[in-house]
Amino acid sequence: MCHKNKIGLLRKVASLKNFFIFPIFIFSYSLPTSSMTNVTLPKDPKERVIKFFNSANFSNMKSLCEKFYHPNLIFKDPLGTINGREEMIKYYLNLYQNVVDIRFDFKDSTNNDNTHMLSWIMYLKSKSLKSGKEIKLEGVSHLKFDPKTGLVIFHRDYFDMGAFIYEHIPIVGGLIRYIKRKLSDH
Repeated sequence: MCHKNKIGLLRKVASLKNFFIFPIFIFSYSLPTSSMTNVTLPKDPKERVIKFFNSANFSNMKSLCEKFYHPNLIFKDPLGTINGREEMIKYYLNLYQNVVDIRFDFKDSTNNDNTHMLSWIMYLKSKSLKSGKEIKLEGVSHLKFDPKTGLVIFHRDYFDMGAFIYEHIPIVGGLIRYIKRKLSDH
């Protein structure tokens, strides 16, 4: 496939995003059996991140976010940008009300003063995706901690949205996998 055809194909795929509503709402909900509502977060930033993501669930999300995120948080991921801790809480509550099981395995990390980059693998189960089988997604989080409060003031997640959701939706998934194969052939 020549460069011009690849660009045309990518433009067609990009235009599909307006056709499909982001399928964040397709998970099935099941309240976690052990809801750790009074989680204490460590002072060490890396350990804080690990504890936050592996302790978060629907029932403790609000209190946990208040201990982790700055009120003026800026959050970015492939779905968009969120401004403010209260909006972040709403975003997470919307996501986590539909999660059956989720856990993170943090790999490499680097830091420079108050900035941290952590690579991770997320394991997610949902009755609506992949017939309830576990989905594995690799990504990286870029976090900046406010030096005065120790709270996260900037959070950006990098991951492949196709691998996360689109590839697990009937018909759409086949199309995404086909496009990836065609692009990787050259």
